[in-house]
Amino acid sequence: MESKKRNTKKSGTSKTKRNTKKSSGTSRARKSKRVKLDHTKVLWFVIGILIASIILLSVKFLLPKTADSEVEKPKTPVEKPQADNSKKDKDKNSSQPPEEVFTEEDKLSRDLEKFSLEAQKEKDALDRQEAAEKAQKEKEKKADEKKAVEEQKRKAAEAKAIEEQKKKEAELNALEEKKKQEQSQHSTSFNFPQAVNKAQIVFLLDDGGQNLSQLEKFTSLQMPLTIAVLPKLAHSKECAQKIRSAGKEVMLHQPMQSVNDAVNPGPGAIKPDMSDSEIRAILAQNFDEVGPIAGFNNHEGSAITADAHKMEVIMKYASDNGVFFLDSRTNKDTQVPYVCNALGYSYYERNGLFLDNKLTQAEKDQGLTMRTKAIELIRKNVDKANKEGVVIMIGHVWSADWLSQVLKDVYPELKAKGYVITTVSNCKGKK
Repeated sequence: MESKKRNTKKSGTSKTKRNTKKSSGTSRARKSKRVKLDHTKVLWFVIGILIASIILLSVKFLLPKTADSEVEKPKTPVEKPQADNSKKDKDKNSSQPPEEVFTEEDKLSRDLEKFSLEAQKEKDALDRQEAAEKAQKEKEKKADEKKAVEEQKRKAAEAKAIEEQKKKEAELNALEEKKKQEQSQHSTSFNFPQAVNKAQIVFLLDDGGQNLSQLEKFTSLQMPLTIAVLPKLAHSKECAQKIRSAGKEVMLHQPMQSVNDAVNPGPGAIKPDMSDSEIRAILAQNFDEVGPIAGFNNHEGSAITADAHKMEVIMKYASDNGVFFLDSRTNKDTQVPYVCNALGYSYYERNGLFLDNKLTQAEKDQGLTMRTKAIELIRKNVDKANKEGVVIMIGHVWSADWLSQVLKDVYPELKAKGYVITTVSNCKGKK
């Protein structure tokens, strides 16, 4: 039994020793294996750190600064609070203001605000620049428009000036042409026929007394003229005196009522409703104002010259005062020849054409002027003088601007052709 126990004990001990030896071998193997496993982990850890470092460095250089600050945000070391010291520090620093601690969010917010302000300033600057450019463009546009308007006005003014210049040149050319024609007419013959038996020509000018300047254009002519002056006008008496002073013959141009009652013959007129004494009285007043006169003729008067009784009163008054009467022949039914024959009185009458009747449309279409028409009428009157021995033609003082020059131009040739230019009282036209 004891031997069994010893054996058992021995066997158990040996078994235990074997098991212990076996387990120790296993543990050494595991230990070596664990050591090998730890080295691998360390290696991989180091590699991971290197990779992470490379990534962080890449991110730091690639991302903006703000991003770097976030990536590389340092970890704030956490210190264990020391009760006593922190409390003492807290008590010590309680009297001083705490230092400002800016977090990355605050810094980012501040940077964003700064960036926003700068962006706003830049935007405002751009807006101002854009507004300035717009204002400049608007100013340039207005300037261009103003320039265009001024250019248009300038062109219009130039066109107007050119048009006026052309018009003026045309007028000057027309005047020059007219002057040349007149000079040509003045320098060349009017082709009047030779006078027959010293035919007489009388130029009688009616309607004196209205204008002194017009009258002077005739009184200055160096040729015989008879001028009839209207009575009771502002210049009647003065005109009569100037005519006499110039050596011309003065007549009274006696106003008389015409057949047309609407025509006013003017002051000092003989009218159908006048009595004989009234007729003599008005004639006396007019003779006294214009006289002394060589004779008188009727102004208008178609109604009076056709009245035999009134013409008898008039002719008797003329005879009593030693003056002649000239019938202007304003009415084909004149009673002057009948009355004078009955009374045995002599008289004169117009037998030539009026020199200054207005141009008809047909005459205008033919290109006639008052001057050219008057010359043609004088030529016809000259023919009558050659047939009848004398012609009495009538013009008017108010035609002085052109008629005075016509008489001045034709006179030398008429005289050279043998015509006798004379006055009414000296001509042989008495009937």
